[in-house]
Amino acid sequence: MSTNTTVTASVGFDYQAQHYELSNVIDIENIIYHDDFFNAVYLSIARANNIDLYSYQLDVILDQTIIFSNAKGCVEGCLNNGKLDLILLRENYQQTEYLSKIKVIAEQFKIHDNITTALLEAYLLGKKSS
Repeated sequence: MSTNTTVTASVGFDYQAQHYELSNVIDIENIIYHDDFFNAVYLSIARANNIDLYSYQLDVILDQTIIFSNAKGCVEGCLNNGKLDLILLRENYQQTEYLSKIKVIAEQFKIHDNITTALLEAYLLGKKSS
């Protein structure tokens, strides 16, 4: 879908008398439907910062709170004081995903934008009732 939907995820911690501030720009599209979204974020931060995935340092990272910032795309509006509302993010992402598909259909039939919005709402309503 390529929506340029990213967010910066950061963790700070002390390990072996050294302080670390690690971060990574997360492409939401790659992990949005992952069963354990936040664990995938932790692992992404670790990989991006050359942390061994079988190390004690990773165990320390997993005990830290992730701070989110620099929201782009459908992540905008899903952050509050560094915390990510995953339910809202998934709803926003899904709506963005569906809207792009509905717009393709609407353009094939040269339908007005109000109809596109109605199609999206009808689709989401059908999705909720299934």
